Amino acid sequence: MNASEIMVDKVIALNSEETVAKALKMMHENDINQIPIVDDNRKYLGMVYAKEFLGINAMPASKLKSFLAKTPILSPTDDVEKCTHLMVTSGNHALPVVESGKLSGIISEKDVISTADFGHAIVDEVMSGAIVIEEDTTLSIALSKMRRYNISRLPVINSNGVLIGTISAIDIAKVIATPRERASKSPGVGTMTAIRDVKVKDVMRRATSVERGTKLNSIIENFKVSGEIIVAGDGRPIGILTPKDALELTLPKRSEPTIHIAHLDNEGERQEIEEQLSRFLKKIQGKLGNIQIVILYVDKHKTRKYSMRARMITTKGVIDAKAVGYDHLSACKELVSRLDRRIKSEHSQKVRSKQHRESSRTIS
Repeated sequence: MNASEIMVDKVIALNSEETVAKALKMMHENDINQIPIVDDNRKYLGMVYAKEFLGINAMPASKLKSFLAKTPILSPTDDVEKCTHLMVTSGNHALPVVESGKLSGIISEKDVISTADFGHAIVDEVMSGAIVIEEDTTLSIALSKMRRYNISRLPVINSNGVLIGTISAIDIAKVIATPRERASKSPGVGTMTAIRDVKVKDVMRRATSVERGTKLNSIIENFKVSGEIIVAGDGRPIGILTPKDALELTLPKRSEPTIHIAHLDNEGERQEIEEQLSRFLKKIQGKLGNIQIVILYVDKHKTRKYSMRARMITTKGVIDAKAVGYDHLSACKELVSRLDRRIKSEHSQKVRSKQHRESSRTIS
């Protein structure tokens, strides 16, 4: 199967002279996180992302040409394996299919995951820990939380900690995409001012949830209508799963851990980060199941800060961590420190559980 067989050929695209407000409106109406930008002849120019608009003070009337991002490009003859690899390792939710320089289609995570077979794999093996938000919290706090942890969706809970919904960056975009009357010096789309009085419960959507132990193959259809699936226990969110999380399992496995770094164009910074991660992996290999793949998403912000989010896939499940630093090395060191603490904690629990089982057998 190749790209031409799974791509969507009726593509929502905009011109670089269109506005941020129009892009955000279209993103929300179509439940997408990105829109390809083309010229009058359908030549592909790049992609714009909701996350970028919300991460800075982008004015609703700003032109999209100021927010263009380069992306990997697929051709109609590329196979599904290449589509999956580029999507996961680049960190993009969707990639353009380009033929002779012109946009002919687009392939999203949802399109690719519909072709996957995960065998006996279960949600526990790939889910990330759930970072939640309470229903009476304001959207400004929800957006701040998304920025801090470099994520784009949050499970919503009530005062008892029970899952009642979910909210994404696109949901917040709906509220703040429309230009408002304000002073000329008032900030734009990405500010807290426009959303400080709106509560999460007024915008949240119904959550799609499953229990621990659910097989991945049984929830593939759910991804067609939802960008995330919440893993819950006794009604409380304990994990979150996206199509990209599941697709990580399909990447080729090697005898040594494979490191994939997404969103980072600077080759020197990439090499320095990879060296630090490689040293760390050698140090902890075997403490919590064999490490197969490490996916690291790196974002450099307008504030010059770096945020990093790592997912370490092991034979025992996923270890994830997030960190922020004023340069790539300090952010990486903090990330490694947090991963180390998580692994030591998991290892200690594993040892205690083993000792408890042995003690129980001795008593009996």
